[in-house]
Amino acid sequence: MLKAKFTLKHFYILSQIVFLAGCAVHSVHNESYVSEVLSARTGHELKLGEEGRQTSFPEGISLEDGLNEDEAVAIALWNNAQFQADLVQMGYARADLIEAGMLRNPVFSLLFPLGPKQFEATLSLPIDFFWQRPKRIKFAKLNAEQVADNLIQHGLNLIRHVMSAYAELEFARKRAAITAEEANLQREIADIASERYKVGDISGLENTAFRLEASLTWEASVRIARDAELAEERLKNLLGLGLEKIEIQLKSESDSTELNKLPSDLLEAAFAARPDVRAAEIAIEAAGQQIGWERSRIFNLTSVIDANGEGKEGFEMGPGMQLELPVLNQNNGKITRAKAELTQAARQYIAVKQRIASEVKDAQTHYTAAWKALDILKKDVLPAAEKAAANAAEAYEIGAISYLEFLDFKRQLLTSRLRNTEAELDLRKAKINLEYSIGFKPFTE
Repeated sequence: MLKAKFTLKHFYILSQIVFLAGCAVHSVHNESYVSEVLSARTGHELKLGEEGRQTSFPEGISLEDGLNEDEAVAIALWNNAQFQADLVQMGYARADLIEAGMLRNPVFSLLFPLGPKQFEATLSLPIDFFWQRPKRIKFAKLNAEQVADNLIQHGLNLIRHVMSAYAELEFARKRAAITAEEANLQREIADIASERYKVGDISGLENTAFRLEASLTWEASVRIARDAELAEERLKNLLGLGLEKIEIQLKSESDSTELNKLPSDLLEAAFAARPDVRAAEIAIEAAGQQIGWERSRIFNLTSVIDANGEGKEGFEMGPGMQLELPVLNQNNGKITRAKAELTQAARQYIAVKQRIASEVKDAQTHYTAAWKALDILKKDVLPAAEKAAANAAEAYEIGAISYLEFLDFKRQLLTSRLRNTEAELDLRKAKINLEYSIGFKPFTE
């Protein structure tokens, strides 16, 4: 072993270097970062640092005065159990970062003097952290950033589901009201048909047809009313209120179905705004860092302090080195694995961009088609049905048509309103999906 004069001063200096190198490392990509990004896109923050199952609401939001779509999003980001569970992944990433900054413990060995054997002690300090630790830390920080961006994407997924569930509940209740009215109308038509059958104005077959139509309409109204109840339960579950015995009252939303002004190139806007694109980019960078880290692990160097109880000058202490010779093992397996992960990350990045491109194009196509369908219903079908019903009412008052014929016009109007309601829901959901596909990025009016 190489011997040199090694004093306590040298030992103190070395220990301080090791201590400073082992200081804790931090990353800005944490739960607060996820909350800030989602707040910038939605105006709502996350519930952080609270434990327990007690349901709470963001400040200024209550169910007593009804619930609008924006409040529903705020409550979901605050309470949704699955999203709160997903946020724990930031704790894992933080633990990995701490682990990356930690140093291996020094190894102290002691040989006792027995017989002719003199007392000997050795203290081994790994110093390969000088070139390995920075690479480990950078890899861990990239991993934390990737986890944060994935969680932001999970938040956007939750927002889309909440907005869709809110729209489905709102329009399910509208459908239920219209179909209940239609069922009552159809029953009244069937009762009139039954009276006409009794006096011989219609045949028994015609009377049966009216009764069948009334029964089918009533069955549909019961089914749609049940669908509205199920839609409410789905929304409550997304809001984290699935265990609460409450009924959600919705505030009336604006009938506006127009999107704000969108960027000219939706695809480029999506690539710039979607967190999953950024996460895929980080995965490539992290995989590259992983290769460098695995290569740095080929050389493992340990500093040694050796002390002897009885030397030429009595107690002796001196430094040395211990180098693992990369002859039989050059960490080839892990380096090869890291290269494969880099290739996979690069291909996954392309797959993510292709998926987003498909989502944007599909959402834009569905939005355009839904808007055209609703436009036809609002400008042509619904006004024509309303005018026909109004004319029928006037004709019935002067005796030009029978009451049964008048009811048939009312039934056609209800059918048109029901179709219009369904078209409004289609457009509303198409708008939500289009906004989601481009990352819910705020747009200018």
